[in-house]
Parts: sequence; C-alpha cells; structure tokens
Amino acid sequence: MMTPAASVCFVGSEFDDFLYAPIGVERNEMLLSVLSAFARLNVDPWREAAELSELPKQTATHRLTTLIARLPSGRWAHADCGVIADRLIELLPHRSPSKAPLAQQVRRLPEMGHSTIVKILLCIALAATALIFAVSSEPSSRVGHVDVPVFGTASPSPPQSQ
Repeated sequence: MMTPAASVCFVGSEFDDFLYAPIGVERNEMLLSVLSAFARLNVDPWREAAELSELPKQTATHRLTTLIARLPSGRWAHADCGVIADRLIELLPHRSPSKAPLAQQVRRLPEMGHSTIVKILLCIALAATALIFAVSSEPSSRVGHVDVPVFGTASPSPPQSQ
C-alpha cells in the first residue's frame, strides 16, 4: 500500500483516492500511481482528475484508457488498460449538480490565488493609511507642551452667601 505524501494542493483531498491509486506494477517492481503516471505524461493531475470527474463514466474511462496506453509498458498488458481505467474511474468523486463543476473551480484557482493576494495587499495598504491618518490627527506630544483639558476638573465653588 502506498502512503500519500502530505498534500499541499489547493484543491483539497477529494481526488486523493483516485490520484494515489495504483495503476499497476512497473517492470522494476515499483507501484505506479495515477499521480506519477500523470506527471510522467506532463498532465496536471488535479485538473485532469477534476475534468474526468465531470465526464460521463464511459467517456472518462475512454479518456483515461488512452492516457494509460501512452505510458511505457508496465507489468500490465496493453489490452488491460480499459479494465484498469474502469477501476480507477470508480474512485473519482461524483459530480454534484448543485455545485460549480470541479474543472471550472480548478481552472479558476490560479486567478483566485492572485486575486486573494491583491485583496490582502489592498487591505494592508488601507490599514497602513488609516494608521498614518490616525497618528497624524492626534494632538502633538511635544516636550514642554501641556494639553489643557477643555473642561476643568475642579469642583464648582460653593455659592457665596451675601
């Protein structure tokens, strides 16, 4: 059993079962995961998983079969690529009609990341401006300058009798 590395992916773990699943054993006796296979094919693993999860099962299976067939031969027969793909597609999360398609979310992530950074920087700039304005609006605390309260703190003098 392969232990997945700690995921730093921004998409989350909904594709982990699929991406860390073994395709089969390579000729060097090592397990080949879907994640490694996609990396070897220069395919973004999370984007591909998101797109496959949106496709009808038969179309997704065909597409994954084609990708597996492009891999250098492992210890699986070329004819078994369809069976392997069918097993792996079952590990993908099912698309929820109430949510935006996963592939669209994955495509927007770099844009959202940039947008988030811009928003954070804008908030920092606004906070710095507000701080500078607040400090410049305070009365001066120069040496030798005494702030005199507008209202005295002395108690009123008692009424004088006549």
